[in-house]
Amino acid sequence: MKAVYVEQTGPPEVLIYGDLPEPRPGPNDVLIRVAATSLNRLDIFMREGSHGTRISPPHILGRDIAGEVAGLGSEVQGFQVGDRVVASGAGSYAEYAVAPAERTFHLTQNCSYDEAGALPTAGLTAYQMLINRARVRPGETVLVMAAGSGVSSFAVQIAKAVGARVIATAGSDDKLSQARLIGAEAVINHYTEDVSDRVRELTGGEGVDVIIEHVGAAVWPACFRSLAVNGRLVTCGVTAGHRVDLHLGQVFTRALNIMGVGRGSPGDMRELLRLVDLGRVRSVIHQRFPLRDAAAAHSLLESSTFFGKVVLNPA
Repeated sequence: MKAVYVEQTGPPEVLIYGDLPEPRPGPNDVLIRVAATSLNRLDIFMREGSHGTRISPPHILGRDIAGEVAGLGSEVQGFQVGDRVVASGAGSYAEYAVAPAERTFHLTQNCSYDEAGALPTAGLTAYQMLINRARVRPGETVLVMAAGSGVSSFAVQIAKAVGARVIATAGSDDKLSQARLIGAEAVINHYTEDVSDRVRELTGGEGVDVIIEHVGAAVWPACFRSLAVNGRLVTCGVTAGHRVDLHLGQVFTRALNIMGVGRGSPGDMRELLRLVDLGRVRSVIHQRFPLRDAAAAHSLLESSTFFGKVVLNPA
């Protein structure tokens, strides 16, 4: 099968498009003919060998899978060859990939393969952050940092879907306009405006109830100042630094909650797919690339000039 893999870490040019053996499913696995997969920041870290990641070459990148069931492990029930599915597995930069049956889900006709391929990592992470960790409620105000990212593009929509007011930040007028189109009520240019000052203006001096953040140290001071009393900050990334100064006195006097995010459950994924099926949440696809152009797709993701998700199509 054709696949994109790395034998050494480095810049996008280390990505190899070539032939590797087709994977075989274990007893509890599903073999999927991949129609679409999407890029995640972890793919960049794995390719670079950064942020504590390690590879055993040849390592096929990718974990988000959308496509058609091509084979089943001996213990798998509930699926048939030919079923349309979306899954979280491994080695998705390829024509075929394997995923655990418990992390594989039937896909309705309301969701295309490209849209589904963007869901398992970014969409589920956003759902987990807002629903399971922050437990956002109708009427609350949510600040979504860097709305152009995959996670944040889902977070804006999920927050709106549960009845929250959304304030989003981004670094260009185009991205701010797109954030409004997917549900942000107010927007802040994080390059030209002071985020915490604008948040205070937009909230009558109170601050926001929830912050969804994945940038890291670079935005920590603004996020911390933007939280209201009883505010909750949920983080899922350290792209721009992982060490911050934390004023513990303010944490307990303002009753703040600062949380990370784990891996969403299969039930969470089913709820996210329900929101997608209802049309309340959708994958925002910035650009599609054929699998052989994965290096160009990585360069785009590193440029941060995109809004939403970048998708690879093996076929």
